[in-house]
Order: sequence, then structure tokens, then C-alpha cells
Amino acid sequence: MQSNILNNIGLGSADPGIWVILLCISIIMIIVLLVMNAKNKKQISLLTGRVDDLTSGEGGVSLEAELDQIIEENKRLLSDSEKNSDDIEQIFRRLRTTYQKMSIVKYDAYEQLGGEMSAVVVLLDEDNNGVLLNNVYSTEGGYVYTREIEKGRCRHELGEEEQQALAKALNK
Repeated sequence: MQSNILNNIGLGSADPGIWVILLCISIIMIIVLLVMNAKNKKQISLLTGRVDDLTSGEGGVSLEAELDQIIEENKRLLSDSEKNSDDIEQIFRRLRTTYQKMSIVKYDAYEQLGGEMSAVVVLLDEDNNGVLLNNVYSTEGGYVYTREIEKGRCRHELGEEEQQALAKALNK
């Protein structure tokens, strides 16, 4: 069987059965592609629905609105964090000058009195500056002596109990 069309394009010598087979294969491929197209449309429809659910949100709140709210809350938290850092820095500056190291040494100022009624109290800040209080108790009354402590030293000569109390405070 000869075809004028096939002869004109240079394929007149080909068997027409081959053309039928090629036509059948092409139809099968078209059907497969149509099935795949329908499947893809279904998947696109499902994904579109999921995107719509995300963007419309629950109770009318969209994902975009929730993200805006999260961003604003994050900005507020960052601002609060910076303020807290500044506050903590200020607290640490103030703590340097508060009394942090303390000691008490009790003793008998006079041998005839017992019960260790006299005491030395030392209060120091972080830089070892502070005060030494010596309460001397006697039968005639009590006396309190104060000494300034600067950088762990006193300008006046200290008694034995005062030196012990200062050493205890410095070692804390």
C-alpha cells in the first residue's frame, strides 16, 4: 500500500503497520498524560485548600496577622531585654558599694568579766572599703569605737580582736 502523503515527505517505503503502532502508542501516551494531569490538578487543589486554611486561619485570624503579632511581641521582648540588661548593670554597679563581707569576733575586754560581752564587727564592700565597730563592754558601761577601712587597711593601729575580725572579713 502506497500513500501519496508518505511519498511526498520521503517516508513512502515505510510499512503502514508501523504507523498504526506508532499511532496507538501516541494515543496511550496521551491517555497517560491526561490521567497524570488530572492527578496533578487534584494535588494542586488540595495544596490550594491548605494554603487557604493557613492564610485565613482559625477564628478569622490569618497567618499573616499572627506573624505580625509575633514580630511585634518579639520587638517588645527585645526592648524589655535591653532594659533588663541596663537594670542589671545598674544593680551590679550599686552592689559594689554595699556591704558584702562581714565578720564578728566576740571577746572579753576585761578578764574579770566573762561571757564575751565585747565584740568587733567589720563590714566591707567589694573593694574592701567599709567600717570596723568595736563594742567594749565593762561594768561601768559600754563604749563603741569606729574605724574606717580603705582597701582592706586601717590608718590606725588595730587591737588583736580587731585584726582577727578584719582578716575574717577580708577572706570572705
